[in-house]
Amino acid sequence: MTFGLPEIPRFSPAQGESVAPPAVPPVAPAPTRTSLVQILAHPDDDLYFINPDLQRALEAGHRVTSIYLTAAEADGRNIDTRDPRRMDSPPDYEGYAEARQQGLRGAYATMVTGDRESAWARDVLTFSTGVTVDRSTLLAAPHVQLFFFGLRIVNVGHGFPADVPPVRLATLWSGDSAAQLTLIAAESPVPGPQEITKNALVRSLTELLQRTLPDQFWTMDPDPWHKDWDEERGPVSSDHQDHTAAAQFALAALDGYMAEGGRPPLVDHCVGYSNRMWPSNLSEDVWAEKKRVLEVYTSADGHDCRHRYCGDLQLADGADTRRYGWSTRTRYEGGTDWLHLQADGRLAAYAVLGGQVAVWTESEPGSDHWSGPVPLPGGGLTPALSVAPDREGGVHLVGIHRTPCPGGTVEVDVVRMWRQAHTGAVVPWESVGNPGDHTEDWRRRREVGTPVAVVGSSGILHVFMRNFGSGASARRLADDGWGEWEDLQGRNLQDCLNAVLLSTGRIEVYATNRSGGVRWYQDGMYGPYKMQDNVTSVDVDAWRPTGGITPVQAGRSRSAIFYREEESGEVLCLRQRPDGRWSREADRLGGDGGTGRIAALRQQADGRDFVVLARRNARNRLSTAVLATQGQDEAPRWIDHDVLMARPPALARDHAGRIVVATIGTDARLRVMRQAKQDIADGFGPPALV
Repeated sequence: MTFGLPEIPRFSPAQGESVAPPAVPPVAPAPTRTSLVQILAHPDDDLYFINPDLQRALEAGHRVTSIYLTAAEADGRNIDTRDPRRMDSPPDYEGYAEARQQGLRGAYATMVTGDRESAWARDVLTFSTGVTVDRSTLLAAPHVQLFFFGLRIVNVGHGFPADVPPVRLATLWSGDSAAQLTLIAAESPVPGPQEITKNALVRSLTELLQRTLPDQFWTMDPDPWHKDWDEERGPVSSDHQDHTAAAQFALAALDGYMAEGGRPPLVDHCVGYSNRMWPSNLSEDVWAEKKRVLEVYTSADGHDCRHRYCGDLQLADGADTRRYGWSTRTRYEGGTDWLHLQADGRLAAYAVLGGQVAVWTESEPGSDHWSGPVPLPGGGLTPALSVAPDREGGVHLVGIHRTPCPGGTVEVDVVRMWRQAHTGAVVPWESVGNPGDHTEDWRRRREVGTPVAVVGSSGILHVFMRNFGSGASARRLADDGWGEWEDLQGRNLQDCLNAVLLSTGRIEVYATNRSGGVRWYQDGMYGPYKMQDNVTSVDVDAWRPTGGITPVQAGRSRSAIFYREEESGEVLCLRQRPDGRWSREADRLGGDGGTGRIAALRQQADGRDFVVLARRNARNRLSTAVLATQGQDEAPRWIDHDVLMARPPALARDHAGRIVVATIGTDARLRVMRQAKQDIADGFGPPALV
């Protein structure tokens, strides 16, 4: 298959064939510089779907390697899509691809140096597969590099003969296409187009990971939510098919890297167009910051452009019209339950690194010295993990396992591992199944949310999660085995369920949907779950919650819930009355900006009753506060800590009852801060880096 073009080389290692060493020797990052690698489909995916997190990494001086798989040539017309005469111009695919790359370089230069015209060096990198890519290196900060593979769309609409089979990234991944042609951007140093096979692309990406040794690894959502249902085609994805395929290629490359001894990184999957489905989670200030970078990319920043290929003029100044940029969220958002006090008095922290659970453990109770991360058996997990302590001091670890299958399909299952209290021995992973077990349609089964688990007072493990129908499902593990999946109802849920065991022995579950908070509760310890909708809607002056709700028992028979407000990121608290009704006004706790769940822990000591809060702020750093459970009218004082975070924080008590806050940084390392004095209002001591 040569797409009608002469002598185009195809690059693919033969099945089982060993490959020669890379043409360019691997270069490891400086020991003190955190390495971030992202594999994306298009040269604006990071600006829309990952910023401001990308900018925070650049500001921190991280080594950033951004890899773009497609040429993103669209219809080849670099003209505002709102221009009614744009179709009168002939397509220039090479020129539009160059314009997008040029705009991206300007955006990166702006984020790193403040000068969009800061110079870049462009050269060609050749892999052992024979594949060549366009590499751009920012001269003022050579630890920032962009790689362009340039895979192009092949179909009649892009100028190819009708008898040439259509090809795009999704068909290359599924195996429907044997190879995909590249497009050479107008000013690229790459000598000519190539045909790249699936194996060659995966191998080339693996070699890039071996060069860059990522601590943190970002890509797009491999299992996006559906936005509609078609009786013939099935689910209609809410995201771009290139985003989904790029995530599959990224995971395959990561698997290859890990199989060859690579160091396991923190992995995150960024939500794409699906962001439009939920309340926006970026504050006005952060969105304005994000928009300024986008306007450099689209050449809508008012600069006097002297370059032929200024930027992506198709988008122009229309960033505000694309609501998917108003949020930055991950597909598998982690919770705040991952720090646990073991039966032996030592704290243990859990995370998923490179698809495998890892655990850090205090060397002795109360020590600032920890061991780890120690990998536990198994792999293939998505990034989020729920940690549910049992009554003996052990833990149930509950996550999502993905198994790639032929034809680009995937099998997705909930899995559980139990870790024994005193010895740390583990019972191997077992499948808990899938709320979609009643169907054989893999497309339905892949669309499950991140599970949350809690052990009831009788020792029964309860697992809750969002299902394909956007409601909630539950399953229980008792002494006689797993029960059937229960449909808890609900609608349009955001994927951020949370659960709490009350001192009364009853379990409450919380989630958010497009209009407010949802609560499931039990009238008795063993009773069925009842749903209460619109929990947060009692306060007509507060905007909708975005992201998860964190519940805390605030009295013998009542709860308080903490969440972020849409478009401000401010932390709100809604309190339940003793009669079960909710206050008509939410308490505004300040802390504008930031994303991710709020960690909350109630502490009763010396006649005082308060809740300790921890969150990721607008600069992706840690902020903590102390809130009285009653009688505090003003917002608490938030204390900012210079700890760059990649996950929501966790709170726990140590063996002496002191409160400990833990974070996992962008370098995939654990940081722990312990209550400094008897009064938690005096704050935490300095962070201990593990």
